[in-house]
Amino acid sequence: MADEQQDNSTPNPVPLVPERRDPMAVAPAVPAAPRKRVRAWHWVLAVGLVILAAVGILGWQANRLLFRPITFSKPVPVIVPRSATLSRLAPRLEKKGLIPSAFALRVYARLQHTDNQLKAGEYLVSGKMSPVQILALLNSGRVMSYWVTIPEGKWASEIGGFLAKDWPNAAREFPAFVKQPERWRGRFPFLEGNTLEGYLFPDSYLVSKGAGAERIITAMLEAFNERCWKVYQANPPKDGRTFYQVLILASLVEAEAKVPAERPIIAGVYMNRLAKGMKLQCDASVLYAHQLRLTRVLFRDLEIDSPYNTYKYPGLPAGPICNPGAASFQAALKPANVPYLYYVAKNDGSGGHIFSTTAAEHNAARQKYLQTLR
Repeated sequence: MADEQQDNSTPNPVPLVPERRDPMAVAPAVPAAPRKRVRAWHWVLAVGLVILAAVGILGWQANRLLFRPITFSKPVPVIVPRSATLSRLAPRLEKKGLIPSAFALRVYARLQHTDNQLKAGEYLVSGKMSPVQILALLNSGRVMSYWVTIPEGKWASEIGGFLAKDWPNAAREFPAFVKQPERWRGRFPFLEGNTLEGYLFPDSYLVSKGAGAERIITAMLEAFNERCWKVYQANPPKDGRTFYQVLILASLVEAEAKVPAERPIIAGVYMNRLAKGMKLQCDASVLYAHQLRLTRVLFRDLEIDSPYNTYKYPGLPAGPICNPGAASFQAALKPANVPYLYYVAKNDGSGGHIFSTTAAEHNAARQKYLQTLR
């Protein structure tokens, strides 16, 4: 029984002991995924090459569209109107063949913050200028300029006519600006009267194509300041006449004198008549009152009721009757010391006058003048 029990008994299980490993042994490496890494680097390299290619193409295009000049044989004038914008001007430049791409120039200007810096005027674009250089020129204000000559003795209402061909906008604006002397009184305190008549100094001026009436008038007033106002300040007349009185007399001299040597003599005649309380009886003042350039003054013309009519009212007229030059201003500042009270034109083609001291002498000279008209 004992043996059977022993045979039929279940053997005791052997405990599982974990396998001991040598601490110095190297663990086997986990296999990597080399194909995925290589594939990722391929993508990075491809994207980089694409970006470099794109940058290269953009750089080449930028150079072609912005920095490379379009060659043409003759310089081309470009007019930038006042209030012009690059969005409107650039397509005109492209149409003229001065730039290859209006869009590229506009984008470049926007990035450079130079798209709103155009200066009005006329520019001369040469065939060696790139679009970027053209833009810089149009933003610089270095415009083309032309000479305009305003003759002595013109009325303010006539000056616009000398501007009409090359400065039509200025010519249209001129009459209105002439009636607004307050625009310039802060800068030129010598201005008197309700208009700029007398102050628009006759001279030759270098004027940019896009100049307006205000800029041209300012240039004329600056010249007047140098040639008349400063001359008066440096050597005012000893008889106490004001600057405005000298200017009015200068305008009478300018309108009447045709021979330069007679300017101070005519000024002396007017000063003598003023001293005696005689009316000046200046024909040119009557023409100015009528605003008509007549070849002869008739008796009916003398009837006009105007403060500029020196046949009707004594003393100097209400203001200058034209815009005198420096020589006439100098003559009015320093009239000749002469005994004459009268003068009449010789009418012999010389432009000179016969000067007289008495009314009898003057009437005799006037008869000779009338005979030449027959």
